[in-house]
Amino acid sequence: MAAEESTPSSWWQYVQANLDNQGWTTGDLARHTGIDRSRFTDWRRGRSVSIENARTIARVFGASPLEVMVAAGLLTEQEAQLRRTRPDPAALTDEELLAELGRRLRRADGKV
Repeated sequence: MAAEESTPSSWWQYVQANLDNQGWTTGDLARHTGIDRSRFTDWRRGRSVSIENARTIARVFGASPLEVMVAAGLLTEQEAQLRRTRPDPAALTDEELLAELGRRLRRADGKV
């Protein structure tokens, strides 16, 4: 097996970590994004992701577009001026946690 096939790209590692967090398969990701599964194989092998697909991935995973574009290698962390896109839940107040939960529930229901 060629090295490019045995070691997933850092972009694919990011996508896979998010799939694992969601409990999704690549089939689930394809259904949620409309991105063809063959593209996922390309990403595993190190091919770049388009800005459009990065935005779609960000939306579906509920991640910052800047975070996703940095993970995809489309921007450097310095270019994105990325400091911290996901706050430490322990640092949030109860009100902030409830507001975030409400936002996520509305998004899951398609009301956002």
